Amino acid sequence: MSALSFKMLFRKGGTASSILAIALLVTILASMNSITNHINSQAEMLGRFVNVGETYLILNRNSTATTDSQIDAELTSLLNNLTIIKYVLPQRVLTATLTTSSQNHTITLRGIEDVTSFFKLRKAYINGTAAKNETEANIGEILATALSINVGDEVTLTVGNNLLKVKVVGMVRIQTQSDAELIVPIEAANRLAGNNGKISFIEFALKENVNGEDAISHIAQLLPKDAKIVRTQQLKEFMQEMNAQTLNFLNIWSLAVYAIVVVASYVIAARLTAESSYELAMLKALGAKKGLIFILVLAYTATTALTGATLGVALGIAGTQTASTMLRWVRPSVEITPFLKVEQALQTLLLTLFSSILGCIYPALKTARTRYMEQPL
Repeated sequence: MSALSFKMLFRKGGTASSILAIALLVTILASMNSITNHINSQAEMLGRFVNVGETYLILNRNSTATTDSQIDAELTSLLNNLTIIKYVLPQRVLTATLTTSSQNHTITLRGIEDVTSFFKLRKAYINGTAAKNETEANIGEILATALSINVGDEVTLTVGNNLLKVKVVGMVRIQTQSDAELIVPIEAANRLAGNNGKISFIEFALKENVNGEDAISHIAQLLPKDAKIVRTQQLKEFMQEMNAQTLNFLNIWSLAVYAIVVVASYVIAARLTAESSYELAMLKALGAKKGLIFILVLAYTATTALTGATLGVALGIAGTQTASTMLRWVRPSVEITPFLKVEQALQTLLLTLFSSILGCIYPALKTARTRYMEQPL
């Protein structure tokens, strides 16, 4: 009797629309995961081609950016006394207001103890000379173009209530973020922000043939508790963190989709019990127990959800691959190959099934507990 009853429920007209509703929701998840997998694979591939930098930074442990980091300037002397250190370059990074003859601009100001050494280490191209005192400055090529500043111009820098006039003695191209900064000797930065014995960070490098792990471990033991060592150009770690954040976002978005699946399953089960009230009442009149009615409604909703989820996964994969193929036809230089991992597909199917069961439990229980004589025949 249960098999016949199950077939009877599936002959209802709303089954196809229910499957399609679940499929469209799962298609969103499958397509997003497919595109994300492609992006993550490209990011990991890029990380393997880039060498890790040999430069280290000492920052404040609680800082979120170089502009809010503050460490003791005396740490510079500590590093200079170590024979394993190749060079030490203390820096102070500030957010300042640059005033030209026309208007004010908010810029990043980088104060460096030895500007000339900084440019040599970066292999910078300089149109002019390097700043040598607190009345001189070098401007990055990008910043100079954006603000229409030329070599020889005088500008006013403001940090809080402190003002300082400097002359741009050189335009630099470093091909780093410094191309969008104003670079001054650290004395100028201290004059603007106050010489409180603090700097933003210390850049340093180890000598050749020095065991990096042992050297960094030794230096870390000499630092105060509020300081940390960060290695530069950690592209692989950056990509991994970026991928983790993307996956966290997708997981949060997935929760919203599965919540909608719960609601949709509730509606599907409630519609089924309302449209099949006569059939269910007849089954009870013929002696069907409450457990059988509950299982029938539960099985119908779960089967509908699983069928819709399978269709949704297929549509999501096929849809993204079709879209990427069409994009390659329009723009041959764009290469996108979306794919969905097997474990991701299984996870989507299982979570959709679980959400569907969760959504239909109440309508199924309510129908199972209703006496058949209470149903309109």
